[in-house]
Amino acid sequence: MLPVKTYMRRQIIRLAWPVILEMSAVMLVSIVVTAMVGRFGAVSLASVGLATIVQFSSAMVFAAAGTGSAAIIAREVGAGNWDAVRAVAGQAVLLAALFGAALALAGVVLAGPIFTVIGAAPEVAALATDLLRIMFVFTPFYLVLAVGNAVLRGMGDTRRAFVISTASNFLGLAVSAALAFGWVGPALGAYGVAWGNSLFQVLGGLAVIAALAADPRISLRVKTVLRYDRAVVARILAISLPAAGEQLAMQGGRIAFTFMLAGVGTVQFAAHQIAVQAESISFMPGFGFSVAIMTLTGINLGRGLPHRARQYVWLTCKMAFVGMAAMGVIFLVFARPLTALFIDDPAVLHWSTLCVMIAALEQPTIAITYVFAGALRGAGDTKWPMYITTLGVWVARIPLVYLLIVVLRFDITAAWLVTAADFLLRSLVLWRRFTGGSWEKIKNI
Repeated sequence: MLPVKTYMRRQIIRLAWPVILEMSAVMLVSIVVTAMVGRFGAVSLASVGLATIVQFSSAMVFAAAGTGSAAIIAREVGAGNWDAVRAVAGQAVLLAALFGAALALAGVVLAGPIFTVIGAAPEVAALATDLLRIMFVFTPFYLVLAVGNAVLRGMGDTRRAFVISTASNFLGLAVSAALAFGWVGPALGAYGVAWGNSLFQVLGGLAVIAALAADPRISLRVKTVLRYDRAVVARILAISLPAAGEQLAMQGGRIAFTFMLAGVGTVQFAAHQIAVQAESISFMPGFGFSVAIMTLTGINLGRGLPHRARQYVWLTCKMAFVGMAAMGVIFLVFARPLTALFIDDPAVLHWSTLCVMIAALEQPTIAITYVFAGALRGAGDTKWPMYITTLGVWVARIPLVYLLIVVLRFDITAAWLVTAADFLLRSLVLWRRFTGGSWEKIKNI
């Protein structure tokens, strides 16, 4: 028999590695798409970038329905209440489809005004509007994919979520390339990328429905999805709405942060964008550990084993801390070679190297932030991650960046130092919330 800690460590890794690979595949596809669109010129590149960030940011707020569903499902799996698991899974898919339909309608209507408000160049605004409308039409499938995968992860099945997401992503990429470059007809350019992205959403949504229908533990059926259950929906929303608020604070802050940094000049803004790409590598293990501990916390609380949930959290925190601290050392030592993979301009390299070196300081606190936030979500305590994210982003980070960058005209490194301080603040508050132990007392979620 394996020692307890060895068994626990294997459980954590078993849940985390598919999520890490899934995020790696998403990042790879994003990089390839960016390089592909770049061949059609600056207008296409800017338009695809703007359309993608608007759709993704808005969809992520509604995809938070998956967070509440996953937390409830993990708890019910631990308790062995499979009838409740099936009910929650069906209503989660229904909510995803309804939210997606509402978002698709709003997106199609508001696509034009959005880019007018942010002041995009006329040619960029016109193309981005067309692309965004195409992408938004298929948003119901994207939300079904996101929420359905969350249901699978809540059951501890991160592997199938990885396979579904990765396969649909790469198929969408292949279709994007074929349509964009005219391999199967007229070359559609940026429009081909939008249609390929839409195919990814459709394939992913249908695949996750098929997976839930074929799983004997869920046996998802049309009547289960369409049978509105007010009590179950209320239960999901009680956990999901704070998670949606957290996403709204995070995604809104991301957009505001980017707009404010646009004023630092072309060279420094380009350096910022490159440093973000380089640093995004480190978020993948953090997210993987967050998903793993969310599921394990919920399952063990469902089994009536809060002490085991706490052990899992501390072990996961140690593993994430060591792994991401090692990533920080790599960033510190190899900052310049990493950024040189993206550009060879000396001025841009100088600033991007400094930003990546500052990012090295964030890695341990990002690990703590992700793990403790995931544990609280798994316990059903989604309000505190929302409070803490809103505090860190909108009370600390955004006002300080505005003061230092917009008012006092500091260079780009000031924004990265503020971000590092933000993660430190959040990690400390989350640590305090977790050690307080109130999450163990949450019984009905």
